[in-house]
Amino acid sequence: MNVIIVGHIDHGKSTLIGRLVYDTGSLPEERIREIERISQELGHKLEFAFILDALEEERKGMMTIETTQTFFKTEKREYAIIDAPGHKEFIKNMVTGASQADAAILVVDAKEGVKEQTKRHAYFLKLLGIPKVIVVINKMDLVGYEEKPFENVKEDIVSYLKGIDLSPEFVIPVSAYNGDNVVKNSERMPWYEGPTVTQALDSLERVTSFFDFRFPVQDEYEINGEKVYVGNILSGSVKEGEIVKCYPEGYEVTVNKILNATYAKAPAAIGIATDKPLKRGYILGKGSEPLVTKNISSLVFCLSGNLKKGESYTLRCVTQEVKCKIKEITERIDVETLEKTTQIDELKEVEIGKVELELEKPAVFEKFNTLKELGRFVLLERGKIIAGGIVTNGVKEHDSHFRL
Repeated sequence: MNVIIVGHIDHGKSTLIGRLVYDTGSLPEERIREIERISQELGHKLEFAFILDALEEERKGMMTIETTQTFFKTEKREYAIIDAPGHKEFIKNMVTGASQADAAILVVDAKEGVKEQTKRHAYFLKLLGIPKVIVVINKMDLVGYEEKPFENVKEDIVSYLKGIDLSPEFVIPVSAYNGDNVVKNSERMPWYEGPTVTQALDSLERVTSFFDFRFPVQDEYEINGEKVYVGNILSGSVKEGEIVKCYPEGYEVTVNKILNATYAKAPAAIGIATDKPLKRGYILGKGSEPLVTKNISSLVFCLSGNLKKGESYTLRCVTQEVKCKIKEITERIDVETLEKTTQIDELKEVEIGKVELELEKPAVFEKFNTLKELGRFVLLERGKIIAGGIVTNGVKEHDSHFRL
């Protein structure tokens, strides 16, 4: 199971991950010795955050600047933990990490409480459709392991999450630094009768979605004089001899051969030979018809610079790239207050809004709730990613992922 950990800077994300890895016995002996050596050199006791912060400048700066992935295992399953940075400058990394996650842990400091970044990251989790969220109220040692401060912070974060239609699976009081309620139940908080972090994770069932065959063509090769088209199956399955459709063109294609197989299903990377020529950016599919359009309604988060009405950008969705223009910015959403401003001309860095896009030519999409890979996109300016978005065409305002 892929789990992303998010939250405000210094609320203890890296320490929590380090404790998860250490206390589950998932850390090699030589890594423990290295961490002990570094901690000693810096004059600290054993710093669990160093398990994640592998770069020397991160250790010295005491902050995480890259999306880091590490692993631990319980008796039930193996976990891949994605540590997402808390700084505004690194939101792009967070979004990239979150796109891979099956569940999320939102970390909140018991003493500092809910901050702007806490709300922004929670909003992104909702926006990106992360199906399961656990709230960890960390640093309980700083509030004397008392129940009242925990309940106050719990009330604040649950209230905010309710406002964006998110309901956490668990809210857990933790001291990651001392190991309370991470892997082992804490004797210092007898008033708490719920699960530890690992017990809560183990109780989550992975959400698996099944959908029709979708295959974005990534590249073309020639093997023994035969053209072979390669890519990753996003969903569904395909077999040799099957007739599929090529989008956005809409014509039928016969899959003459699948390299090293006669049948393949998601999430396999495959090479195929077909009876008609293909090119990068085409999407092969069967079953239901995808959304093929030049006009996109979307929720967009601005990562850097400004997004302006009337300006042109490049839209990238899987292997598709197409020029587009912002027709309208119909709404800006204040992540902290959830207030909305209508009919504006630009979105600034880290702002979120509802945006109407006009594409230079038709592209292929799906509803984000149906197939995330074809339901999300990035916008580029001079080759640099400046925004990410989610297709909302055909999604009603009351839909669970978009009631924002």
